[in-house]
Amino acid sequence: MSRAAPWSARADAVRHAPLLPLAAHLGYRRDPRNRARWKLPGSVLSIHGARFFDHRRGRGGGGAIDLVMHARGCRFREAVEFLEQHCVQAPPAPAPSAPPAPARLRLPPPHERLWPPVRDFLRGQRGLADDLLQLCHLQGLLYADARRNAVFLCRDPRGQPVGAELVGTRPAADGRTFKGMAPGSRKARGGFWLPVPQLPPDALLLVESAVDALSAARLLAASLPPDTLVASTAGLAASLPPWLHAFQPDRILCAYDADPPGDQAAAALQRQLPNCQRLRPVAAKDWNELLLRTASAI
Repeated sequence: MSRAAPWSARADAVRHAPLLPLAAHLGYRRDPRNRARWKLPGSVLSIHGARFFDHRRGRGGGGAIDLVMHARGCRFREAVEFLEQHCVQAPPAPAPSAPPAPARLRLPPPHERLWPPVRDFLRGQRGLADDLLQLCHLQGLLYADARRNAVFLCRDPRGQPVGAELVGTRPAADGRTFKGMAPGSRKARGGFWLPVPQLPPDALLLVESAVDALSAARLLAASLPPDTLVASTAGLAASLPPWLHAFQPDRILCAYDADPPGDQAAAALQRQLPNCQRLRPVAAKDWNELLLRTASAI
């Protein structure tokens, strides 16, 4: 397009450029350990269609112009010129169509005979308390599937299943275990949370995983308000997930991991929510690591 054309027209000609080839052009490389993520020093992206999120910086955006501005730290016009210069223009977006139906939730069926080895792994390798594991199991919040994964049920505020966090209990050759979500899980609608005696809760404690939820519940039991709802956001959430608004918490404790992405996401939450406080695990990256260290010191 001619350089004499209005900036709005020039922007329209490049804003729909596909993000995956653009990320590669900007210097990002696909993470060989997690093919869904793209890495650059100081930046780790997840790209879904026209949207992206930077897990290191705790923010994201949409469209090619946003991605160039984010990656290069440049202004709007510089980003448009970069896209024009490097010939990544894309045809105008097609007319809006009905959004695809969300994937149907497929929770793995429970396999009760595999619960003992899964429970033993969580107890022995993750240091989780047996009474808390048994309570969650009896309430249907935690069970074993056919692949010997621990299935942590994600629920909406009414207690209805909307997904599950899956934690593998059979380490691979490199010692790592599988982590993922059940197909069709909807993190915007619910997560793994521990029941409290009464609702609304006195406080809301946010952690990054179901394992951290059980770990923090045990480590912080004596210091938390009596009716604290401990909830996993299944990863970092730089804004309060919609389902958690239903609990109307007076106090929010953001207990994300003690690392730069956790600090950045917590800072974003604090900017949005005046009742949010940062709570960091001390001398450990996350609450489960702290639980294991505490147990070994006894």
